[in-house]
Amino acid sequence: MSIRRVIESDWPSIMSIQADCYHEITPESLEVMQSKWQVSPDTCWVYEHQGQVSGYILTHAWKKGDAPKLDSVLTHQNNGASINATSHYIHDMAVSPQAQGLGIAKKLVQQLINFCQNHDGRGIGLVAIQGADDFWQRFGFDYHTDTSVGLTRALESYGNDACYMYLNQ
Repeated sequence: MSIRRVIESDWPSIMSIQADCYHEITPESLEVMQSKWQVSPDTCWVYEHQGQVSGYILTHAWKKGDAPKLDSVLTHQNNGASINATSHYIHDMAVSPQAQGLGIAKKLVQQLINFCQNHDGRGIGLVAIQGADDFWQRFGFDYHTDTSVGLTRALESYGNDACYMYLNQ
């Protein structure tokens, strides 16, 4: 069991896990998913269990209090990694249904929290969907109610129960 950075050969497993885990939204395309990794390969990890990718977390720099629209391709020009980024953003995290209950999600989240604490001290934002806000609250994420027009539009792309949450470091 280990956490490591995403590599090219992980994508079939990542896409399969995404398809297995998201039922209230249309899974994102390979191009969209890989764009998160391409702009921030140091903050995208997989969890291997018994030689298989069993979970993943894709994160990148972004502006606190904002979120990219679902199913949008990121580039180095539009991800805010240079000037405007004030936090990290969890774009997606999922664990294979066969590996749920093994603590993999907790380990992946802790990997990002440790990275943030050791590198730049930035907080972490995310959009919780499919009722996952209770899960994120266990790590200290709180609802961020100060929403801009841009965030409101972005949240609409994630479905009816989507909510923006933030963890201060």
